Amino acid sequence: MANGTSRNRRSSGRVTLADVAKVVGVGQMTVSRALRTPEMVSEPLRKRIEEAIIELGYIPHFSARQLASAESHNLVIVTTSISSTENTLILSALRKSVADSALQMVILIADQESWFQELINHAPQAIVFLNLDCPPNVREWIKNSNIPTVEIGAIKKEPIHLSVGIDSHEAMEKMIHFLVKKGYREIGLLSAKQDLSIFKQYLESWHTTLFAHHISPLKIHHVVEDISFSAGATLLTEALLNWEAIDALVFLSDELACGALYEALRRHMSIPKDLAIAGLGGLEVGSISYPKLTTIAIPYEQMGKIAGKQLLTLLSGKTLSAEEMIVKLPNKLVIRDSAA
Repeated sequence: MANGTSRNRRSSGRVTLADVAKVVGVGQMTVSRALRTPEMVSEPLRKRIEEAIIELGYIPHFSARQLASAESHNLVIVTTSISSTENTLILSALRKSVADSALQMVILIADQESWFQELINHAPQAIVFLNLDCPPNVREWIKNSNIPTVEIGAIKKEPIHLSVGIDSHEAMEKMIHFLVKKGYREIGLLSAKQDLSIFKQYLESWHTTLFAHHISPLKIHHVVEDISFSAGATLLTEALLNWEAIDALVFLSDELACGALYEALRRHMSIPKDLAIAGLGGLEVGSISYPKLTTIAIPYEQMGKIAGKQLLTLLSGKTLSAEEMIVKLPNKLVIRDSAA
């Protein structure tokens, strides 16, 4: 789907299982088996079938027991986690935005290699990538199958179809400029489990902005745990062990930052005198923590609301302008006691 245009998917020329089987040179049952029980098909054959599916843009019928013209109403949300408050806020707003439609939200956790097969089997009417970068092979399949897709999180300059989010580079720059202006020079970046591509976007801005201030950007630490208060406490403990000189920490989540504040309080540290702590997100917990958390406020609920609205517009067959296909929302530096 090109920006500013709408395309009619699932027309009378819809790709069938037989089309995929013909391209691969196998029977339809073999293709079906590769999708439903991939472990029963050899890896080389699975790869050939997947390549054909991507090339043709094949979408399975919602149910083999239904007519071939039948559609699913699945809105498939692909993400790495639904446990974080940030993703929960986006999902809640998205659900409300599409509540009056026939869409049924399906959550797909992309934590295993087989998630692409699961996505295909859900026969989505629309797809949302939530704080997750779409892999090239999946991106090609979506474009060929013409499934309306929205990417929520860090704004994409060249989205598949729709992109709703913030400028992650701008957000990180704001935080670093503030900390440097306050006199902090030994600054560390801390994160937990999140999509690698999103982390890279923040990391790029982290490096360029600190280099511009002649400050080393090498203090970076990551844990593979899900985002949580306990993960934040762990990150603080490990940062204090790993870095002899540190006067400020930036966490890529308010939950992580507040977990670090709780751990600092347990250690009888004076924040920000001993160590400044800042987060990212603008979650409510940061406004009631002790001390209150300095953060970058991100409009998560607005992301979900706008994404749902724009997606429904596409599904209705209406046209969106180029500006409506890429929606950049503002982020705001919120200065509080934790990094005063």
